[in-house]
Amino acid sequence: MGEPNPVLVGVDGSCTAWDALDWAAAEAAARGCPLRIVTACPPPVAPGPFGPVADVGGAGAAAAEELLRQASQRARAVAPELEVTGRTVVGGAAPALTAQPAQLVVVGTRARGRVRRALAGSVSVGVCSRAPCPVVVVPPRREVEPGPSRVRVVVGVDGSGSAPALAVAFAAAAQRGIGLTALHAWTPHPPADLDGLGDDRDAAELVARDRLTAALAPWRREFPGVGVRLTLVADEPARALAAESAGAALLVIGSRGRGCLSGALFGSVGQAVLRHARCPAAVVRPTAPTTGRTRAARRRGHTAKGRDPR
Repeated sequence: MGEPNPVLVGVDGSCTAWDALDWAAAEAAARGCPLRIVTACPPPVAPGPFGPVADVGGAGAAAAEELLRQASQRARAVAPELEVTGRTVVGGAAPALTAQPAQLVVVGTRARGRVRRALAGSVSVGVCSRAPCPVVVVPPRREVEPGPSRVRVVVGVDGSGSAPALAVAFAAAAQRGIGLTALHAWTPHPPADLDGLGDDRDAAELVARDRLTAALAPWRREFPGVGVRLTLVADEPARALAAESAGAALLVIGSRGRGCLSGALFGSVGQAVLRHARCPAAVVRPTAPTTGRTRAARRRGHTAKGRDPR
């Protein structure tokens, strides 16, 4: 068996990139895999007689190497035994972070670094939409008033295409020995008249609860040690998920789905979730390879009973 794929993190010298690096280093250590630090810089150029020419080994390359050195030192301060490598990629940040093998990609939400403004909001969305593995977007550190799912994993469930996100969410909860909140946001259909409002709402909530229960059933059997809390909210999905994420350990959403999370990273809903999430947010594409990690976390989950109340 070869060496496991690394956790990949993008840095650019900004405060939020350092926050992402700290989170990625701790996650790689918990997974027992290497950490690869990547920085993207623009093509080096220098003045020439007929216009700009490539400037191999110029100031940009030197700045990138220094950034990687500092980042490696910081990662080892978080996890001294961690295997850390660094790489400078010439070009755009999103291609740099999605073209390399990884089991997880970690990015910050904003960037104003000297080397390159590489991890701005539009770039993090681009990475989420392209990466073949799950992507975690780490928001800036700030004081957040704890919400109802404090120190839990929160996962958005739409009842249709949520299996990859549920695999990641249950594995993350088992790895951390904490509970999981499964949130389903639903909107009642408007009744034909006001007299039908109560019945319509009750019926819609019952259907939503049945869908949520059915979607969770196989994962609860696979991870019996993970305490699960079902939460139904009659609200817009992005607003409900952002509110539930306050103080959570991780928020997990699917990047594409049907129902209430339709178009989640390719439209306004997913982008709003990333913009307003109050904890690190994991974005999982339908094809994200999660099987190996799920099996490992499942074994840990079987020994985690009793750590978190249901």
